[in-house]
Amino acid sequence: MLHRRLCRDAAREEKVLDESHLHNLNGTRTHSAVNNNCSYNSAVNRIYAFKALLFDADGTLYNSTPLHFEAYRRTSRELYGFDFTPELFKLECIEKYKQPTQVLREHGIPCVTEDFRARKAPLYASLATEKLKATEGLINLLEEAAEHKVPCAVVTGAQRHSADVSLDLLGIRKYFAVIITQEDTAFRKPDPHPYLLASEHIGVSPAKCCAFEDTTIGITSAKSAGMFCIGIHHEGNTPMELAETDLMIQDFNDLKFECNGRSIKISATITS
Repeated sequence: MLHRRLCRDAAREEKVLDESHLHNLNGTRTHSAVNNNCSYNSAVNRIYAFKALLFDADGTLYNSTPLHFEAYRRTSRELYGFDFTPELFKLECIEKYKQPTQVLREHGIPCVTEDFRARKAPLYASLATEKLKATEGLINLLEEAAEHKVPCAVVTGAQRHSADVSLDLLGIRKYFAVIITQEDTAFRKPDPHPYLLASEHIGVSPAKCCAFEDTTIGITSAKSAGMFCIGIHHEGNTPMELAETDLMIQDFNDLKFECNGRSIKISATITS
């Protein structure tokens, strides 16, 4: 019932911000979205205003995806003698959003989910303690939002324990009013429900939220919820996978931002 109601509410929201929320540096109106399939003949500056910022976790807030993969691969080898290859991880876990245990069972391995998680969790924690890093520019953005009381949320398909480890290691949990994980909803990305649920909890309508994502399924989830979506391009994805985003960046340093009251204005220069 909640899922249907949230979807109906989102459908009633406008798909783009109204004209008062969109300006360029001179105060005149700009286009409401950037089409990543288009080319530009010159640099164009765009400014967008939002009431809340919502972030995917793995690959967006921090560089955890290769660390999770390494932990999955070691666990699969140690428990079952199975080589969880990078290609298999990319296809099944990233693109199809399957749990590693599901993939193992599909390959004829009768793995026990609890056993797998019990071995994988400390491996990931060890790797993360040594190698986990926040995406460049993230802390500055979060501090600016916190100073001006612009709510932020995490919307991830990861397990609660995994998200907790990463957020606590980096000391960034304090910036998030809401953290939506795998345990909080029966509907997983690309379904819009995780983002709609976060929107409801922070009390900001989807049309006034900006979501940051790094996968096709995450982008679909955010866009289906009626949100503006910025894609994070890194070594683990391709521009084609981010083609449906409204804007694509390498990291948060590509953005300029300033707060006005409890709204945050985010700008980026798009070049040909």
